[in-house]
Amino acid sequence: MKKKISIFILVSSIFLFPNILKSDQKDVVTNLMQRPLNYLDLGIINLERDMERSIDRIISRYTSRLLTNLIGDRKEEVEMSVIYNWRKTAVIASISIPMSKGLGENDYLSSSNKCREIFDNVRYNLLRRQPESSLSESQVASYLVEKFYPPSNQPWTLPEDYRKSLVKLVILEVVLRPTNKYALSKAVLPVSCNGNLSEEKSDIKVVNNTTIQ
Repeated sequence: MKKKISIFILVSSIFLFPNILKSDQKDVVTNLMQRPLNYLDLGIINLERDMERSIDRIISRYTSRLLTNLIGDRKEEVEMSVIYNWRKTAVIASISIPMSKGLGENDYLSSSNKCREIFDNVRYNLLRRQPESSLSESQVASYLVEKFYPPSNQPWTLPEDYRKSLVKLVILEVVLRPTNKYALSKAVLPVSCNGNLSEEKSDIKVVNNTTIQ
């Protein structure tokens, strides 16, 4: 009986994913958009929901317990979006946090470390319910399959190339932007960092522009 089930799963997988033996991000996007429901939109909606929850936890972490009444106000200042960038073939989950200091030229190292730290915190909150205890490409792939496929239609098996491309498809971006007052008084620019969710903390790319063009 187990052998018959295994054969059925394999045949079903081949039927569902006939052209994804060697995948890249465009193959993943095409496959997601050809589902009866647009799974690309579903994944974006689910990521938006999870990003909102991660913002709550991050603000709580950096806010004193004596100032919990400020958490709501601080959340209003945080900008968050999850969009699909057609030119980059990437789903970009972006969080922008206002900064009133620490973005000058002499602060590059500390601001880079802070950006990576917040990236890591957001990532941890997104993946924290996954059974794997350590960060891995497999852990991220499992999380994204849950986000982009409804529970009733999550595939039993996916080709390994497809899972890897799904990981590469989703980019997390953290932007540390100066408040208007800070930007005008010190002429400072935003600092941002980005990478996929399986990126090692030290490998997260730090850039000066605020969005991935």
